[in-house]
Amino acid sequence: MKWTLKDIIQETDHPFLNFFSLVYDILKDDGSHMDYTYYMVSRRDKDHLLSLTKNYEKVDGVVMPLYYVDPESKEISLLITSQFRPAINRYVNSFPAGLIDDHEEIKDAIIREAKEEAGVEITDIEILTSPGTTSVGISDEINSVALARIVSFGKNHLEDSEDISTRLIKLSDIKKSIDSNDGQFFFPVNIKILLLYLLERFKGCY
Repeated sequence: MKWTLKDIIQETDHPFLNFFSLVYDILKDDGSHMDYTYYMVSRRDKDHLLSLTKNYEKVDGVVMPLYYVDPESKEISLLITSQFRPAINRYVNSFPAGLIDDHEEIKDAIIREAKEEAGVEITDIEILTSPGTTSVGISDEINSVALARIVSFGKNHLEDSEDISTRLIKLSDIKKSIDSNDGQFFFPVNIKILLLYLLERFKGCY
């Protein structure tokens, strides 16, 4: 089949996230055509939707696994956030994450978001993944993942509606956290995969 984008209809007008209808013409294998409307949400404005620009290198946000090395024991801990997510009406554990401002370099955004969301100063920033889509069934958002080491702790600077707390969890306690699905350790599946990667990455350090 061949898909041709015919029209984009913006259904809402919100400053952070909007609902769009994408109207496609589908040329089927038997030569017939059909109209198909697909519904999606995006942080981008109508003229910069990924379905139009196809700029798969422009990163919208970054997920940041941050680790701390105890100066005496050398034990490694991960900084885990707990944030209320209205869409599922519960607190979810994750890593610090944030959006990248227009014309902002990704490493500058990582440093800014680590300080704003978690109140930490970081170093040794390593980009773990090239830009990639995260929820293509519903959104065109593109994210990247960056690993960094925490060097100091301070106070976070949250927006009024943000409900985020942080804590350090030792790598030695992470495995049972992944296997649990209770209120204390409820992780999205992509974060569980990142945690498994980090356990492998730091194998021998816990």
